[in-house]
Amino acid sequence: MPASWLAAINAALPYIDSIAKIALPAFGQRTSSREANEDTHRQLAELQTAVTHNAEHVRELAVQLQAALSALEQAAAEAAAAQRRLRLLVMAALALAGVAIALALALWLRMAG
Repeated sequence: MPASWLAAINAALPYIDSIAKIALPAFGQRTSSREANEDTHRQLAELQTAVTHNAEHVRELAVQLQAALSALEQAAAEAAAAQRRLRLLVMAALALAGVAIALALALWLRMAG
């Protein structure tokens, strides 16, 4: 479940930056054929500034999220490698325990017989 979630986010990250690059010019200053009142111009300027700041912040967050996902993927790979090493160690310990039990049983049977 978490692996598919990470894969989906990882697949969407490259598109967030391109969407932000496309959205920034779309909200740039535009000249109007009719005269608008001062409040409307001020509100439009505030909205354009807010949209620009939001797009920049989204781009920054996407970069940070991509770095975090890369770190998570690396940590997951390291954890998987550690798990494989531990599994190998456990198998070796079980094999040694089996040999020890067999030797102890053979010695016990020799002593009893």
